[in-house]
Amino acid sequence: MDKKPDLVVWSEENGYDAKLKPYPTNLGAFPFELPDVSGVKKKSTGKMMEVFERERIEIIEKANSLIREFEISVMVWESKISFEPIMGKTYFLYEFSSGKTLSLIAPDQWGRGDSFIGAFLLSSENKWIKVDRENSSSGSR
Repeated sequence: MDKKPDLVVWSEENGYDAKLKPYPTNLGAFPFELPDVSGVKKKSTGKMMEVFERERIEIIEKANSLIREFEISVMVWESKISFEPIMGKTYFLYEFSSGKTLSLIAPDQWGRGDSFIGAFLLSSENKWIKVDRENSSSGSR
């Protein structure tokens, strides 16, 4: 077979197959444009960075929460405790001149609200959890 000129679209299998090609084959055809991959990459990179930033913030918040839980537990465990605390029960921490003391008695029952630090509940993990004052007297009975 004769060699066809470069501008002619020909194949042995399909013959003249310019209309079958997914790309332009002559000067009068619609221009062939590559997709804007940089825009997709930029958009995807932005989404990825948002996800990582959100996860970073969550990790920092979790770390700060763990540090606070640790500080609370250490503060209560290092106080004077003259009884064996029961898990799930609320106790009351006071600051006296002799140091911190954990008590069974709520400040409204004792009248020692001026030295009251807070109400704390012993969790099943032996961690102390600070509880609201409104809920503290209900757990002490």
